[in-house]
Amino acid sequence: MQLVRLARKGGVSMYKKAEIRVGMFLAAFLMVLAGAAIFSCSREKPATRGGTLVVGEISDFESLNPMGTTDAHARDIYNLLFLSLLDEQPDFLSFKPRLARSYEFSKDRKQLTFHLRDDVKWTDGAPVTAYDVKATFDAQKNPDVLWSGRHLKEHIDSVKVADAHTVTYYYNEVYPYQLMDANDGPIMPAHFINSTEPNKIRNIQIEDIPTDGPFKLLEWKRGQALVLVPNENYYEKGKPYLDKVIFKIIPDQVTLLTQLKSGEIDCMESIPPREVKDLENNHPELHVFNFPTRAYIYIGWNEKVPFFRDKKVRRALTMAINRQLIIDNLYYGYAEECTSPFVPIIWAYNPNIKPIPYDPERAKELLAEEGFADSDGDGWLDKDGKRFEFELMTNYGNEIRKDVQVMVQDMLKKVGIKVDPAILEWTVMLEKIKSMDFEAMVNAWRVGTKADLEPIWSCASRRQGGYNRIDYCNPTVDSLNTLACSMLDFDKARPLFYKAQEIIYEEQPYTFLYVPHALDALNKRFKGAKPDAIGMYHNLQEWWVEEK
Repeated sequence: MQLVRLARKGGVSMYKKAEIRVGMFLAAFLMVLAGAAIFSCSREKPATRGGTLVVGEISDFESLNPMGTTDAHARDIYNLLFLSLLDEQPDFLSFKPRLARSYEFSKDRKQLTFHLRDDVKWTDGAPVTAYDVKATFDAQKNPDVLWSGRHLKEHIDSVKVADAHTVTYYYNEVYPYQLMDANDGPIMPAHFINSTEPNKIRNIQIEDIPTDGPFKLLEWKRGQALVLVPNENYYEKGKPYLDKVIFKIIPDQVTLLTQLKSGEIDCMESIPPREVKDLENNHPELHVFNFPTRAYIYIGWNEKVPFFRDKKVRRALTMAINRQLIIDNLYYGYAEECTSPFVPIIWAYNPNIKPIPYDPERAKELLAEEGFADSDGDGWLDKDGKRFEFELMTNYGNEIRKDVQVMVQDMLKKVGIKVDPAILEWTVMLEKIKSMDFEAMVNAWRVGTKADLEPIWSCASRRQGGYNRIDYCNPTVDSLNTLACSMLDFDKARPLFYKAQEIIYEEQPYTFLYVPHALDALNKRFKGAKPDAIGMYHNLQEWWVEEK
């Protein structure tokens, strides 16, 4: 989080305490990344221009319109096309200048003023100004736009333009996340926003939107490839170094690996853990990055489905699933069991929650207490004449999630529950998730850098455009989270966050499976890469190809 920086002018002592505590984690974090740092930063030769990077992607992107997508991986790409006011750093504590050269708070911390660069242009040649910042904020706040991050702006009343390169955010209260919330969401062009009806903004294709980031879109053949090239108007002259970046859609992990090893692609995210040793031992031309991630894998139980409305049933399902066996068999030491909707690199993570034990016999008892029995002797539990059977979906091409499906199917069969696996193309699955048209799913979240449970877990987030896709609702969790998010003192906020996490884990709206390590591979010809918990391509404009 970037909360320490917020207090540098405010004189609130808790931020320094937070910096020390988080700094202890960062020391370990940097040790983990030492190999990556050596690989990416230690070079005698200067960066050279030219070359093409081919990235293998297992699925296409939902949308690259920042107002219209909830796909975390799409966010990695649109952040290469659009600039934010500031560049969040991988410590989650600090920012570097981006579109804004600098910023300052008023004495009462209810006004935040940004001073923008004067040398940034959109790809259509128009200058980027404070009016773009205001238009973006107004669209983000407009309920007709249905931007999924609208809640992040709830404490910002308005944005006012002082001149073409000075803009001020006006807050209705003081809280730790003011800078982060202002910065969330890239700035989009006012002449695009103001010429589009609000309810149509999120549906505009990226090809029709001017951009201002280091790269621009050259071509997007849906389901085949996305091609980026340098934006000649980009303000950092001489960057990007690469001539072209191709995101090649290969919806099969085995084929992706084959092409990585053969050199047909240069980069691949989410290397199957079983393949890491082979790549390290037999492919010296590849570097495998292993670093902490903000992701966790889960099974989501849609509480609109009658089977999953009772927490005792959900707990029984978790007890019947041997999560440690899944980790051991599929992750080879590159994952840890998950017990929280936060991940360990987030400051508010509760490390004291004990995993629900694997206990299929106790699971059977809980299910019996809820009225499930094999009344017709067919080997499957039933209740009120209906067999306990459901569809468990995941996305095509992800071999590990398919393996999780198979293992869970076998484990639940042993307690009398019939699981029907369904494997869908990613964009099809995403549409079903958004409409809550599913029973259960194996999926993943990459959580935000801000400690806030509201987007995924609040009752209000069940609305259209929200992230609560399983119909979970607990007003106590909402109250704890709201109070914790408003506190300036981490020591006071932490117990509230801890309690909220305990309640969620107790109720098991998800069966939390594991927190994987990020395992990404890149051909060693490419220099300058610094993958981190922000994203693999966080500094793609600085990547370059070493001349042979």
